[in-house]
Amino acid sequence: MDLNVSKLYTYSCSGTGGHSEYVRIWNKSGWNVTAKRDGYKGDLHNITFNKSFALPAGVEYHYTIKTGSYPQIHHTKALLTTSGWINCTEFVDANGKKYGDWIPAIKLE
Repeated sequence: MDLNVSKLYTYSCSGTGGHSEYVRIWNKSGWNVTAKRDGYKGDLHNITFNKSFALPAGVEYHYTIKTGSYPQIHHTKALLTTSGWINCTEFVDANGKKYGDWIPAIKLE
């Protein structure tokens, strides 16, 4: 089943403003979409794409997410969701430390 997307929601750690500042989703065909936060106004947990799009089922996608503050993290290399698998190849924290098993807790809506 295709996933229709207009925004990305970032789950924050309790007592923080965990959010996404930038997101890029792409695939090997050359298709890609990006969204960038426009300052710190309004709902910080959602970052909205300029135009809605569909992610067809059965296609592998790559993503880059730049987070701010403290998002919740799934401490695993691979996470099965209702829409498919999310895998981590690298997560770099604000101190430059690299992890191979950190996936930000997000939801595509």
